[in-house]
Amino acid sequence: MDNNNLSLNSNTISNNQEVFIPGGQSLSSTDGMEWISQAWNLVKRKLGMWILLVIIYFIIISGLQLIPFLGIFAGILSSVLSGGIIALCEKQRTTGEFELGLLFSGFQKNFAPLLGVGALSFGIMLLGIIAMFITGGSAVTNIFLANQYGEIPLEILPSDLSPLLLGVFILFIFSIIAAALTWFAPALIILHNLKFGAAVSMSLEAVKKNLLPGFLFFIISGLMIVLSVVTLGLGFLVCIPILFASYYSSYRGIFIGKEKSSTLVN
Repeated sequence: MDNNNLSLNSNTISNNQEVFIPGGQSLSSTDGMEWISQAWNLVKRKLGMWILLVIIYFIIISGLQLIPFLGIFAGILSSVLSGGIIALCEKQRTTGEFELGLLFSGFQKNFAPLLGVGALSFGIMLLGIIAMFITGGSAVTNIFLANQYGEIPLEILPSDLSPLLLGVFILFIFSIIAAALTWFAPALIILHNLKFGAAVSMSLEAVKKNLLPGFLFFIISGLMIVLSVVTLGLGFLVCIPILFASYYSSYRGIFIGKEKSSTLVN
């Protein structure tokens, strides 16, 4: 796959050549909107193929979840598929071609570190769920059990919602930690062959530098999801491809820069 000749070991940058920025650069808050816009520019050129990709992706994930004892691996393998989506985005941007088979390229190259990213995210979320159950006490347990049988009756909600809300808040914090550690990791592994530890560390560093654009990005993403629900789910056919491609556009915005003149990189 053509990675635009990006290399961590390159010391010389020729005129207008793109350069990889280890640790990423700090962007303005409005760049969070740019990630969405750039993702749409990529998706709209091959919208039909992107919709097909999303359908295949969810068939795979849903299929795994239906298989006893394998459902637990669906979330872990999603990072491997995310790596494939990154490779597909890079291919489309550099050649204009949409190569659907690249969705599975993560199983052929860099499989172990990509799987590690998924396992890390899964482990953090599992710890968050355990912490939520411990903090929320019987309220969380009762709601969880009631949810298995359909709607949750209001009478099972406790009069004091503080433990329940605290449990939800703790799970939210764990979700943020998982996202920060793994958001850019698949792209760094696929496009720059970084090891698992380096990719996760660099992803966290980049997120810390870009809290404001990241916050704006998630606000806009949330609004897109709400609008998709309002359209009886039809909006998801466009919304989900944009969110998938945003993994790539946000990576490029933070980690890829351009030099207008030849420079020696220390």
